[in-house]
Amino acid sequence: MREILKELNQEAEIVGSMVITPDGIMVAAALGDAYEEDVVAAFASTLLLSLKRGLVSLGKSDDLMTFTLNASEGKVVFLDMDNSYLVVVAPPDMKMDTKMQAID
Repeated sequence: MREILKELNQEAEIVGSMVITPDGIMVAAALGDAYEEDVVAAFASTLLLSLKRGLVSLGKSDDLMTFTLNASEGKVVFLDMDNSYLVVVAPPDMKMDTKMQAID
């Protein structure tokens, strides 16, 4: 799976990617040397679980299909893959709509 993620990173020109389970456990990652996998996995897991809890507390379903966090230093995108989430780390200036089509 790591090789597939590395290929995705190159094809989509993204910084890195990982797969996590719905309960936040990292399955595989290809983040490169700039990021510590455990730190990014903990961040992604916390963000995903907090967002799902927040949706439930608002009376909404926790079925999260796509979520994008935009920050000054980059973007983090969560994509539902039914039994796991693809987490993509992208540069801040990347236009996600065109890159998302490549990922689908």
